[in-house]
Amino acid sequence: MTEERKKVWVSISGSVKNEEDKDNLEFLTEGDLYKESDGACVTYEESEVSGMEGTVTTLRVDKQKVSVIRLGTTNSIMEFESGKRNLTWYSTPFGDVTMGILTKDVLVNYNDLKEPTKVMIDYNIEIEGITNSQNVLNIKITQ
Repeated sequence: MTEERKKVWVSISGSVKNEEDKDNLEFLTEGDLYKESDGACVTYEESEVSGMEGTVTTLRVDKQKVSVIRLGTTNSIMEFESGKRNLTWYSTPFGDVTMGILTKDVLVNYNDLKEPTKVMIDYNIEIEGITNSQNVLNIKITQ
């Protein structure tokens, strides 16, 4: 059975803070929302703004975790679960990197149809066991 896809707007804002400075990012893009048996997915195409043009990102939200799956010029699966540390491969045109993701908090708001409307992820990225950045990601999904 093919899931019904809905066109949505995906508004992403976030901050990346390391020892030297803090960067903020913000962009709005069109995407598709569809439900799966144990959660919901939002897919959208990356652009020059994100530095990952040619990549399709899928945000998968289920009861226990949020996954960010990227396929294309950049390939990775990043899983976020409150209080957990996950290791992932991050494949870019410049080479592969092993990253640790320490998730401090994940909050998801849903509408009456049990579709995600807001996702907040607070996490640290570690490369070679050293915390490289503190990150906060806010995603709003509207129709």
